[in-house]
Amino acid sequence: MWKGLVGVGRGFSVNAAKLQEGSGQVSELQGRCEVIAGDAADTLTGMAGSAGHTGLASALSGAAGQGIKAFLVLGAAYEHVSSSLSASATNYSKTDQSITGQLGLIFRGLR
Repeated sequence: MWKGLVGVGRGFSVNAAKLQEGSGQVSELQGRCEVIAGDAADTLTGMAGSAGHTGLASALSGAAGQGIKAFLVLGAAYEHVSSSLSASATNYSKTDQSITGQLGLIFRGLR
């Protein structure tokens, strides 16, 4: 679907295939981030359970909860970037195909 460079405006090109590839890479980073977040939250929760000190256990539980919230926000950002890259790749590819089709009609009329 994504073939190559798409000329945009003056002086730069967009490679739709690279945008799509970047979308996949961002999704992979999101997956890794989720694994790390889960491990960190589990560790903090486990430490809180075995702390034996009420104040420390409460602080560790609070930190685990805040960490989970932060990683959820980060995950949403990763998802947004990934989706945006994919949508951009689709838009550039469709535009390139449309322009190519219009050029064919124009040149056909000149013959």
